[in-house]
Amino acid sequence: MFQVGFLEIAIILILGLLIIGPKRLPDLIKTILKFYKKVQKQISNLKSDLEEDIGTEEIKKDVFNEMRMEELDLFDKSDKNE
Repeated sequence: MFQVGFLEIAIILILGLLIIGPKRLPDLIKTILKFYKKVQKQISNLKSDLEEDIGTEEIKKDVFNEMRMEELDLFDKSDKNE
C-alpha cells in the first residue's frame, strides 16, 4: 500500500526513539500495527461487500464472454477472406 524504503523507516525509528523514548516505543509500534491491520481488514471487507453487492463476478464473466465472441467473429471473418 505505502511505498516506504529502508531510509524512511530508519528515520522514523530514530525520531521515535528521540521523541517517545526506548521504553514506550515498542508498545507504540505494536499499537500502530494493530490499528493498521484493523483498518486494512475493514477496507478489505468493504471492498468485498461492494463487489458482492454490484455483482462484479457477473460483470467480469460478461466482459470475458463478449471479448471471446469478438475474437471468434474476427477469426471467422479472416477464414472467409482466405
